[in-house]
This record gives sequence, structure tokens and C-alpha cells, in this order.
Amino acid sequence: MNNEILADVSQYLLFTLDEEKFALKTDDIQEIVDLINITKIPNSNKCVKGITNIRGELIPVIDPKIRFNKGEIKVQKRTSLILINVIDNIDKKKIAIAIMVDCVLEVCEIKDIDILPPPVFGTIIEEKYIRNILRYDDEFISLLNIKMLLDIKELSAIE
Repeated sequence: MNNEILADVSQYLLFTLDEEKFALKTDDIQEIVDLINITKIPNSNKCVKGITNIRGELIPVIDPKIRFNKGEIKVQKRTSLILINVIDNIDKKKIAIAIMVDCVLEVCEIKDIDILPPPVFGTIIEEKYIRNILRYDDEFISLLNIKMLLDIKELSAIE
């Protein structure tokens, strides 16, 4: 009989912004698509790159680097869109928002024991955007806080 205790495991999508690795919980993700044409929206928040049409649905596209005040994504061959469903706090409706990423890396499984609290200082982005730190393959990867990153009220504000 094996006395080893099995740890709870969750799946995460790993991706890059510049050379930095980040993660999102796969439960938050609707799908991943290659970058397609984005139409700019006049007078919108600067981190809203515009909208795109995915299977007849208009989806707003967010550049997280602009949101993090770290420049903007330079579109390259592997630039992708990650579609995420969020609940609009005003209408209580589920809406899809896409975030641009430099490169999608992989889906990995992380044990609960390897999910650490976020740091209180020393991060390259504001702490409010980091939900946890994941320990994976001898690396520490920031798990993004989707509720803060895709806050509808903040994204709707014109700067």
C-alpha cells in the first residue's frame, strides 16, 4: 500500500511578455487564437488595442504590457490572443476579452504546494496584478490576477 499523499493539482497556461514568463489558470481561458486583424477604437483606454472579430463576435483586445506600464507588445510571428471570459460587474453578463501575448509556451500542472503567496515588493509589475507565484521547473512564474488585469470599469475609463 502506498502511503504517499496525492496533492491537488491545477492546470496553468504559461506565456511570455518580453522575456518574462507569466501564467493564467486554464479555468479562466476560453481559447487561444493566432493574432488576427485588430481595429482601433477612437477615444479608448490606451491599453485597449482595439477590437477583433472572432467567429462573428466582436472581442476587445488588451495589451497587458501597456496595462503594466511596460511599453507595448511588438507584434511578431508567435504573437497570440488569449480569450478570457469575465463577468461584467454592472450587467452581470459574461463577456470575452482577449489579451495579447508574445508567445504561448505550454499548459502545465502545478501542485497546490507549489502555489506561493505574491511578493510584497520587488516585482516588475504592480503587485495588484499578481495573484500568486508558481514554482515550476526550478522557476518562479507570476500568476496574473485576471480580475484586476481585466477590470471592466478601469478598462472603460479614458485616460
